Amino acid sequence: MYCNLPKVEVWAYFVLWIFGILYSMYNVYLSGIYFGSNSHSHGVFTSGWSFINHKKDVSDFEWSVWAPFLYTSAPWVCVHLVVAEFVRYAFKELLAVWYLTISMLYLLLHVGLPATLFMLMEPCLMYFLLQFRSRVLIYVAGLFLLVFHNVDTRMNFLSISYVSQYMLMISSAWIYMRSQSFCLDRLSSASVRPSASDLMMMLGYCFYFPMMFLGPLVICEEFEAGLQKPYAPWTIQRVKTFALGILRYSWWMLFLELFLHFIYVSALQMELQYVTRLGAWAHYGMGYSMGIMFQMKYIVTYGLSCTVARAEQIQTPNHPKCIGRIHLYSDMWRYFDQGLYFFLRKYIYVPILGESRSFTVKLLASFACFVFICAWHRIYMFVLIWSLLNYLGVTIEAVSKAIASTTHYQKYENFLLSTPQNIRRFHAFIATPLFIMSAVSNFYFFAGMSIGNQFVKRLLEGSLQQNSILFFFCYCCSQVSIEVKNWELRKQKKIP
Repeated sequence: MYCNLPKVEVWAYFVLWIFGILYSMYNVYLSGIYFGSNSHSHGVFTSGWSFINHKKDVSDFEWSVWAPFLYTSAPWVCVHLVVAEFVRYAFKELLAVWYLTISMLYLLLHVGLPATLFMLMEPCLMYFLLQFRSRVLIYVAGLFLLVFHNVDTRMNFLSISYVSQYMLMISSAWIYMRSQSFCLDRLSSASVRPSASDLMMMLGYCFYFPMMFLGPLVICEEFEAGLQKPYAPWTIQRVKTFALGILRYSWWMLFLELFLHFIYVSALQMELQYVTRLGAWAHYGMGYSMGIMFQMKYIVTYGLSCTVARAEQIQTPNHPKCIGRIHLYSDMWRYFDQGLYFFLRKYIYVPILGESRSFTVKLLASFACFVFICAWHRIYMFVLIWSLLNYLGVTIEAVSKAIASTTHYQKYENFLLSTPQNIRRFHAFIATPLFIMSAVSNFYFFAGMSIGNQFVKRLLEGSLQQNSILFFFCYCCSQVSIEVKNWELRKQKKIP
């Protein structure tokens, strides 16, 4: 926890950072005028909400599929929850069976029997391998399945639409991680007992409907703990918590829909030649808008599914924290997708680290995590670059923290900077280039190679004035991030 700065200085950082965000996004909004009279934008926009009188950007493929799915699956989620509560009350031992049943019904009705059987193959195979009680075998099988998940044509034999294939590919990625979590947790607990109920538990976990398609990941240990809890009556407070959760994330869904009426960041990604002509502030705004849109998609999907799971007394990860208040690589990985972070830490990082406290072993364990991340997201060049830059950033941060923790460094730092306030300013200053690198690496992941390269080119070819302005506002973000983190730590420790 860093020391406090003068309130005027802190407020200045907040005001300047917010101004930078709003002004840069205003420039993105102005750049959208280009599409108003552009004839080849057909198919990228719809007429949008009539009372707004603005086109709506519908070029983001993920959201164009996810949003309709959230609407159409809502009745299924309601049935899932109502029946699950009845089963928990009257036939608690059959809860996992119900979880599997409703998901199988959904798959059979929407993608047919062959696709449903295909989705069942992987967890059943992993359950079979689990009976050999070998952790090495589970990891090796996981590696082979990870390679299989990178085969683009693996679902071509199924007579289903491209959108259905896409949704099944997302679902299979989550099922893969749940299968691994179940098997490794079983081996850790030394309770490998082949039985129909145990298999049902695994399948109910893998096909838990609220999280089956769009996540997030709940570690098996947490999921089973939720299932074993006794039935709890629905009090007014419980209903209120559930309703407010649904309203909260429904609001963010509406906000994202509104956002797409004014900020055409997805459409801009399809117009590289136009992007190259944008000014510096429009570039900054485009980058931030891509991050905000990516974040909001996951806040909505993770938030809604976790609200349902928490209503069933299952402990879930928190939704992603705002990207505008995180400046460290490690915090971004820790707080954006907590389910993925918990998985990496429990099943990859900690097992490799073991009892060792060697810095080299820590770097190796971290490298293994990023290799997994790259393969799990499917190995494309833009994913590879994103993963490598992220590993580099995390490594630089780890090395910096190791150096900063040494007695000699702290002595020189205290001597040169003299006050805790100056030390905080210095740390924010040296973290800012890494924060910019973090943002650029994510642009590859958000928009692919061409747009990622364009942002790197803009950064390298930008004038001293432009890059200085960018650095200054990112420094303000670093200070805002530190201040918010301090506030959270004080709140946890109840420090005034």
